[in-house]
Amino acid sequence: MDSHPGFATDLLFDRYQGEVSQHPGFWAVRTPSAPDYYFGNYLLLSTAPSDRDKGWLEQSFDLLVDRDGGLRHRTFQWPLAEGQNSRVAGFVATGYQYMECVVLTLTSEQLIAPPVRPTLTVRPLVASEWADWLALELEEREPDYPAERYLAYLESRQRLYQAMISDGLGDWWGLWCGSELVASCGLFFTATQGRFQLVRTRRAWRNQGCCKQLLARVATLGLARVPSLVIVADEQYHAQKVYRDLGFTPRARIASLCRWPRDEAS
Repeated sequence: MDSHPGFATDLLFDRYQGEVSQHPGFWAVRTPSAPDYYFGNYLLLSTAPSDRDKGWLEQSFDLLVDRDGGLRHRTFQWPLAEGQNSRVAGFVATGYQYMECVVLTLTSEQLIAPPVRPTLTVRPLVASEWADWLALELEEREPDYPAERYLAYLESRQRLYQAMISDGLGDWWGLWCGSELVASCGLFFTATQGRFQLVRTRRAWRNQGCCKQLLARVATLGLARVPSLVIVADEQYHAQKVYRDLGFTPRARIASLCRWPRDEAS
């Protein structure tokens, strides 16, 4: 999986904060410190599953990922080949959510930077400004995420990102208009790639080029460190157009199945 740009950069975070173990046909990823992080506690499959695999995959998840019996979800991910369709109707019928994501990459030759807006400032967050980031994420969260559980998830991510920043693995960036945090994103590095994290623009500032301003500036700095940057987006996510306008190019696809308690989706 280290050759797949999406999973290679996912594993940067998984290995830093958790445990990754290899088994025949899959990897087991555990993040004991963040049990509510669905995509930090999962099985990474080398090939697409089918409905007949459901039983042994769930047993493997329970044995290798949910060792203490405290997780409230099951998640599986795998690389999706070009033109390949997943045959997982049996999983979906029992409550799993199926999702496809596209992995986009960017090099310095591909970057198309927009004109600079001098009224907006891009800079790394300082310690006291993480509270602004947390407030932005909570305000802009999807409505099907309960605030209390989402806050626990965000706090665990904040601890992870701050630790990685302290170790020189990246930084967290904000786009500011005066004292208002308009947009933010993280960028963290392997030896050869950078991976964007949680790109977010405040709703009142969307469709004004703010995301492009932020990403272009951060990408320029990142590409001075590594030859390629990676961003992963839901196949249907509207911001894909922003990424492509900046020069990001689709390179791979990821499919996933996740099942969590129904009371968390309300």
